This record gives sequence, C-alpha cells and structure tokens, in this order.
Amino acid sequence: MKRHGLIPAVVILLALLWALAGCAAIRTDPPDRVAAETQIRSRIASIREAILARSAEGIVHWATGDWSFTGADGVKFDRAGYLARTTALFARVPAIESLDTQVDRLEIHGDSADIEITQTMVRREIDPATKAETRVWLRYREKHRWVAVARDWRVQAVAFIGQPERKNIP
Repeated sequence: MKRHGLIPAVVILLALLWALAGCAAIRTDPPDRVAAETQIRSRIASIREAILARSAEGIVHWATGDWSFTGADGVKFDRAGYLARTTALFARVPAIESLDTQVDRLEIHGDSADIEITQTMVRREIDPATKAETRVWLRYREKHRWVAVARDWRVQAVAFIGQPERKNIP
C-alpha cells in the first residue's frame, strides 16, 4: 500500500525536476550583451537629442573615425561631408518641433551590431528659392552598423532604407 503512494510522489518529483531543468535551459542575455544594448540605446537617444538641438557635431559624436552616411539618393558622405551637408540643412530648418525615434531591430553579433530605426519628425523648413516657410511631417528608416571599440560602442555607418515619407502640414 505504501508503494502505491510512493509512485505518484516520485512522478510529481520527476515532473518538478524536469520543469526546473527546463527553466535552467532558458537563455538569459549575458551581462555584456545587456550592457552593450543599454549603451547603444543610450547613444541613439543622445543622437536624437542632437537632432532636436540641430547639432550636426552632436549627431556624429559617437561615430568611428571611418564613419559614413548614405542618403536616400544613394550618395555616400564621410564625416566632413556629412557635417557640411547637415549644417547647411539645419540653416534652413528654424525648428524641429518633434522627433520620435523607434528602434525596430537591434542585433548584437560579438563586437558589432546591426540596428534599424524609424524616425518620425515634424519640422519647419525654409525654401531656399522662395524663402517661404513650410511645416513638414517626415518619416524615414535607417540602418546602422555599430562596432565595439575597446568595449565602447560607436556607430560606424548609417544608411537610409528606402525613401523618406514627407507631407506638408498646416
């Protein structure tokens, strides 16, 4: 009789051990991966703040020495070319009213990371020919390549994905 009571207890114990083994097998991100993602997300937020402040230098603050930017038209810029282009653009943008930055994908592969973001912006622009000011809504996607340099994450390349969406708004 005692033997029959023992079988359900053994089955329950084996089920609990099996469940615990399954929990132990659940993958958790190693601390380095979590720290890397945290640092990258923080730096993306810093770049967002630089855009809001219309600071071209702030946008490339976390860039590597060989950083590049490829626009929606396929034209590629190095750091100096990008700074000249963006400074000229910001001269025609009296205000950036809002900027939402969404990280759509963040994949870390050892010492590199592939990231995709979507940015949605409302800004005012001055047409260089007519001097008329227009309020514009923009949404654009970017692909970033980040690399770890002495355990410090830096953006190495930024490229537009497709064409930006653009609408004039009142």
